Amino acid sequence: MRKMVYCSIFIVSIAFLGLSCHKEDGVAPGFDMMFQREFSIPAGIGVFDVHHFQLKNIPSNWDQYLGQHGKTAEDISGVITAQASIGGKYGDADLSVVDRISIRIYDDSNPNDYVEIAYRDPAPSDSGNILPLIPSLANSKRFFSNPRFSADVVIWLRRTTQDISDVRLDLTMRATF
Repeated sequence: MRKMVYCSIFIVSIAFLGLSCHKEDGVAPGFDMMFQREFSIPAGIGVFDVHHFQLKNIPSNWDQYLGQHGKTAEDISGVITAQASIGGKYGDADLSVVDRISIRIYDDSNPNDYVEIAYRDPAPSDSGNILPLIPSLANSKRFFSNPRFSADVVIWLRRTTQDISDVRLDLTMRATF
């Protein structure tokens, strides 16, 4: 009987300790920076080429974000991708033609020096109008701390596009302390 009481007390205390444990939600302290850019995927582009859609001179609003949150550039340890997606601007884009996609950011002064911030390889064949991307863990602070940056949306197709698709790139970048 005594052994049963000790065993039940032990089980209850383990359960209590397990329930009172608060795990971190995995998000580093910081703030989000949001960017949207629109571009068009033309009709008739084929599967044998890699297609680059360059979105140039995107304002980073770095100083405004820092001022809004009372931080300096030295306080920010890094900028990583929190969320990224490509979606049809009018709800009519067929993104099932996309086989692979990569979002790369760079500075206009050196387009060969880029960082991949999001990708999808392979992309689902039933993605429809919105294609969520997988964020990379690359630190891209050196690009976002500049007044402007550029993005290269690199797309590999699984079949030839039939219609023009107006799409929007949605990026949420997380500046961590």
